[in-house]
Amino acid sequence: MGCVVAKVAVSKAVYAIDKPYDYLVPAALEERLRPGMRVLVPFGAGNRGSDGIVLALAQQETGGGLKAITAALDEEPVLDRRGLQLALWMRERYFCTVYDAVKAMLPAGLYYALRDCVKLTVDREGAYEAAQGSAAATKLVDMLLAREGQGELEQIRAGFGPKDPTPAIRYLVERGAAEIVTSAQRGVGDKTEKLAVLAMPSEEAMALVTPRRKTAPLRYSVTELLCQLGAASAKELCYFTGASSATIKSLAKSGILTLEQQEVFRRVQLDDVPPKPLPELNEEQQAALEGLDRLCREGKPAVALLYGVTGSGKTQVYIRLIQQVLDRGESALVLVPEIALTPQLLRVFAAHFGQEIAVLHSSLPAGERYDEWKRARSGKARVVIGTRSAVFAPLQNLSLLILDEEQEGSYKSENTPRYHARDVAKYRCVQENALLVLGSATPAVETMYSAREGIYHQFTLTQRYNQKALPQVHIVDLKEELREGNGGAISGLLAREIGDNLVRGEQTILLLNRRGASRMVTCGECGGVKQLTATASEKEGVITLTATNTSCTDALDVVVHLSGASAKDVTARILTGDMHDKNTFEDAEKVTVKPFDAVRVTETGLNMTLPACSVVEVTIRG
Repeated sequence: MGCVVAKVAVSKAVYAIDKPYDYLVPAALEERLRPGMRVLVPFGAGNRGSDGIVLALAQQETGGGLKAITAALDEEPVLDRRGLQLALWMRERYFCTVYDAVKAMLPAGLYYALRDCVKLTVDREGAYEAAQGSAAATKLVDMLLAREGQGELEQIRAGFGPKDPTPAIRYLVERGAAEIVTSAQRGVGDKTEKLAVLAMPSEEAMALVTPRRKTAPLRYSVTELLCQLGAASAKELCYFTGASSATIKSLAKSGILTLEQQEVFRRVQLDDVPPKPLPELNEEQQAALEGLDRLCREGKPAVALLYGVTGSGKTQVYIRLIQQVLDRGESALVLVPEIALTPQLLRVFAAHFGQEIAVLHSSLPAGERYDEWKRARSGKARVVIGTRSAVFAPLQNLSLLILDEEQEGSYKSENTPRYHARDVAKYRCVQENALLVLGSATPAVETMYSAREGIYHQFTLTQRYNQKALPQVHIVDLKEELREGNGGAISGLLAREIGDNLVRGEQTILLLNRRGASRMVTCGECGGVKQLTATASEKEGVITLTATNTSCTDALDVVVHLSGASAKDVTARILTGDMHDKNTFEDAEKVTVKPFDAVRVTETGLNMTLPACSVVEVTIRG
């Protein structure tokens, strides 16, 4: 007959030992276990429970002493074949374990918390008999019997105080008096509600309740409403008729309706957004739309850069492109760099796509995020909007991925696995034969390079939407301002413009590139930082000190303390010349090395004054 063996990626396996582990599939699980389902397995020398995900199943003649899967944690696969391929690809690219990649791909509501419990397997007398010879084991038996024969490992550790209970647990386990049982509890469950369904034709139902209309008006009202609807939640029936749950139950007992459990999705609350017609496009936008749609319809993996100035209407192009994708029965994924941008974009998209939208980002409650993930997987939502982690959304028939503001650093994860959403999106495009659109007014260097080299397709929007004027930009050299006597952080031009705004009663916004105060003083001539750098080395009793003054205007007084050495024979030389000087064939001595005599020997060391923009080398023998 043979047996079924599962290859499992185990969560407790670190990267160095991360590989598919073989586990025997129990007969009870052979029929329903499939790749992509998570399982509970014993792992390591102590057979501690660990969760894992099934990568593949195979038939073998014998089990060969393999450990068996303890339990299946999922009723159906949480990852399909492409999802497993993506997890394996991420392991090789980002040096993470397969299960780390799996956790990044799933919503937090699907995570399992594992609890280890020590449980006695014998009666009271047998437990104490097994614990003989170990005071710690006897103490453990006392604790377990006080908790009806079992206790969580964390509770046991707390009861033992600073002592480690592991030897006592092992003592009882080896003697067959106890076992370690691992249980798994999911963070969020499915939300359901009671659904009332009419169990007979409407005429028959009304005929049953009409004779007692006056004595049982609520039964009549519920039945009448249910005859109109066919099915409705019990809560809604009670709300609209004023009936109680007892009335609903009595109707179910009478056979007029049946009560079923119906899954309810926890949804992101959207403001009432009135529907809007598709936006009108200008010539540049229309040309970009046609080009992008052509690439999308080709059914081949492709990447395109939508390069448009701020306010050029890239979002309008996205909306029209997504609508054409939906019209073909396909789905689309839209990523934004910041959670704060999601509500704004969501309102815009909701006006066009309504209930087709699902939202995925880390700030959502676990229940909402889990349900939005399920809506995307089931096909109830065909447009997903979210931040970095939404790149893993399990959309069916995916043909379009959009990364808005693709240059933003927030698309790169700072936690394990340290993936970049842009790279993952590229891989998914290859899997799905989809189009990846990178939108930006300031593309990343590598993106612009790929577009100019013809690796990516490029579409450019040079005009702002509705012919709005571009803002005027002035670049001010603050070094010139300093030479003119303005040593502040605000240029004269900016100060005048702010003053004019105040006179006109207008407002001004100043954007600063960092918080806090300046931590360094720069040179007004060259922009360099006013500082001293020095290095020292010793060889065969000779000390060589090199000191550099990077200021172009100010000399620096330097004191050198010699510890355990005396300055008997001191020579020094200086590299002369201005900051921007360089030697040429015509003037080969513009920058030269000359003796430096401004070094004064003291009892404790040396004193010297370094001229502005100079390099001095001091040699000390003695």
